[in-house]
Amino acid sequence: MKLGRTGVKVSNLCIGTDNYGNEYGCDEETAHAILDRALDYGINFIDTSDSYADNRSEMIIGNYLKKTGRRDNVVLATKFRSKVGPGVNDIGASRYHIVRAVEASLKRLQTDRIDLYYCHSWDDETPVEETLRALDDLTRQGKIVYAGCSNFPAWLISKSFWASDVRNLCRFESVQSVFNILQPGLGMEVIPYAQANGMAVVPYSPLASGMLTGKHPRSGPIDDSKFGARDRSRGGALVNRYWNEPRLDAVDRLNDVAAKYGQPMLRLALQWVSDFPGVTSPIFGARRIDQVEGIIEAHSERAPNEAMAEVMSIAEEFAAASPMVYPPNPGGAFGRETRQRA
Repeated sequence: MKLGRTGVKVSNLCIGTDNYGNEYGCDEETAHAILDRALDYGINFIDTSDSYADNRSEMIIGNYLKKTGRRDNVVLATKFRSKVGPGVNDIGASRYHIVRAVEASLKRLQTDRIDLYYCHSWDDETPVEETLRALDDLTRQGKIVYAGCSNFPAWLISKSFWASDVRNLCRFESVQSVFNILQPGLGMEVIPYAQANGMAVVPYSPLASGMLTGKHPRSGPIDDSKFGARDRSRGGALVNRYWNEPRLDAVDRLNDVAAKYGQPMLRLALQWVSDFPGVTSPIFGARRIDQVEGIIEAHSERAPNEAMAEVMSIAEEFAAASPMVYPPNPGGAFGRETRQRA
């Protein structure tokens, strides 16, 4: 599959690596085994960030690619913009931050180039022209191949395209943000706009952090999951986001469809995202081998059309009843819920 209008080909699944190297994820040995399995299956698209696990995710990937010699077999994406140090300029999308961030990522990844370099979230303190000029220079220097944006609103993507066109700068070739049945905001404006302009869409969290795997009872999440100790250490944001009546009702209905057609809910949820018009390659994460095996099993077959028709009906009804305002605020990664009408 082409990455948007570019000529580079990527697999229709991308492996995300924010679980690598943090205390709630996996160690380096397990991460390497997961990457082995994913690449052996045919996935050639790896996504990371300089902020994941205090840079350790990039280091683990760099060690893997050097050890295996598979660097030129993958399209490697990483990100800048998130806070990576104590300094006032250790964050943001300024030229000052970008030129330092890219050198640090290249060193950790043990590579001479980054294939896709995302701005992790929009920075309302930096003109988009400044960000694009820095990325254009890095492209001309061969340090990055393509630029992308993450968690950007449609209006800012449009503004960036204008700046790229008028000032003859590289443009954002891919957009990444959360997108799943329970967080459908990206599909309202950004995906149609991207599709109309030859921009790749690489959504993360297609399984709603595991909510759409069918493994969590309505009474509460299982502890050995993203909703457990890791979420509690971050203030319970995931539980607050997903554990509410509209989403629990939608999950119950999806469970019924899965049982009716003998399909794992994971397959239904992943296929809904993959089949959404304009989507290029959903990102999935795994911290254990059995999790990546589950994704591969779900992806290796397709659910019947009758089942997906019911899934789409549930998704459309949920989106209409529980609209989500997209995009997130500057520096944020998830959309906001609409304020309930009086």
